[in-house]
Amino acid sequence: MGIQLSSLSGRTYFTSDIPDVDIRTSGDDSVEVTVSCDGEQVLKESMWPVENVVTVNALGELLEPYVRKRLVSSVTVSVLSSDSGTSSATATVLYSRADVGIDASTFYNSYFLSILQGPKTTALGRLELLWYYGGDSAKVTAEYNDGTTSLLDAVIETSTTQYSCINASAEYYTQQGKTLSAYTIHAGLRSQRFIVDHLVPDCAPIMEFYNSFGVWELLYCTGTHKVAPEYKRDSARISGKTRNYRIEETRKFEADTGILTKPMATWVDELFRSDEVYVVNVYGGSVENRDSGKEVVITESKSEVTNEDDNMPHFSFTYHYAQRIHNVLQLGRVGRIFDNTFDHTFN
Repeated sequence: MGIQLSSLSGRTYFTSDIPDVDIRTSGDDSVEVTVSCDGEQVLKESMWPVENVVTVNALGELLEPYVRKRLVSSVTVSVLSSDSGTSSATATVLYSRADVGIDASTFYNSYFLSILQGPKTTALGRLELLWYYGGDSAKVTAEYNDGTTSLLDAVIETSTTQYSCINASAEYYTQQGKTLSAYTIHAGLRSQRFIVDHLVPDCAPIMEFYNSFGVWELLYCTGTHKVAPEYKRDSARISGKTRNYRIEETRKFEADTGILTKPMATWVDELFRSDEVYVVNVYGGSVENRDSGKEVVITESKSEVTNEDDNMPHFSFTYHYAQRIHNVLQLGRVGRIFDNTFDHTFN
């Protein structure tokens, strides 16, 4: 009896495409199957074979919440049989809720942890983050309006033995007396180009969210932003007078991304499929009071792209605070009409 090692042992998989594990037995007796993730037991169960085969399926779905904590995990499947002892197989599993179309090992070495496959528009003052597996050194090729370029060291914000995060904010790659027009970040075989918008449009809201690879990305909306509070009132006649005895406020926001490039239009769907989203303030390439960012819930979204040459995609969505109390006081922001989703230049 033993595990079919060809489908699991020693290989690297995404949680989105980890295969079923077939366990062939020598008889009809049950076997005890244990699944561990980084030494933490996530499944232990006695299973009965069908035609001498036990199949452990939906393994990726089982492992998702565990691997998401670490991005990269070691997963072991062990089998205990009364007549054959213990057999096991171990694989490296990466967190992903995307079908990338290539094997995880190739993606690991060749791509940043984002579905964005094209240039990203940014501006001075915006925080940009780039995550990738491993610890490859990173460089930046900065391009200036006068036609010159500079090769600079990338600013590493987080680095472990398993993954790294680059602070890709434009501020870090400017030079005195020159105007930064674009820059490309390289880490091993990976590359991501940023184009600098010198108009620096107001951003409202700024959304920070977990993407399909379990890391933070930010979206800066430049379209119309609207707040429309809704109130639900329960009333009754109390002591001879009609009174509202319960008032529930839902602070409802409507936002528009502004005009997007087609690569960014595909990428923005990451916000709509994310299960953890915050609205934040960003100044000078960093999140202001990161811990005070408000978690929000997106309740409606419309993202439509056509193949017409003159199509200029822009998406709209509706959201509200995740917390129960929606009467949010912005201390230190006196005179602000809206909440902290509006850019500091808005008054």
